[in-house]
Amino acid sequence: MNRKRTKIIIASLILAAAMTSLVVVGVKDTSMRHFTPDALIAHAQEVHNKSIQVDGLIAEGSTQWDPTQFQLTFAVRDRDGKASVNVIYANRLRPDNFKDGGNVFVQGKYNAAENRIVASKLQTKCASKYEAAEGMTAQTGGTNRSDY
Repeated sequence: MNRKRTKIIIASLILAAAMTSLVVVGVKDTSMRHFTPDALIAHAQEVHNKSIQVDGLIAEGSTQWDPTQFQLTFAVRDRDGKASVNVIYANRLRPDNFKDGGNVFVQGKYNAAENRIVASKLQTKCASKYEAAEGMTAQTGGTNRSDY
């Protein structure tokens, strides 16, 4: 009886260790660090060839769209314009509200040697929607009408 119990305990420990290692590997492979362009450049070597997230502004005059190849290239710059990162967004449609100077969120793999992100996800933000919402809050005294 004691021998059977020992086998069950050993099998349970092996199973628990295997599951723990799968969780650790899964979290490590799917987790991404978030950067601004200047922070990304500062940590370039430690995130080389890893998945990252960057947000900033679309650098003016950097956008090139090839509709035949469905390839969008542009640069993301930080708010003060001191640092920028090049982006390639291929095999996908260009977002409708994508424009120079607009806010953008990019997710993809970073190549430190070329200072370039091969994007797998691209989101733009429409500043005019947020400005209108802020104006409405100011006019109503900072309250939300749905709270009544």
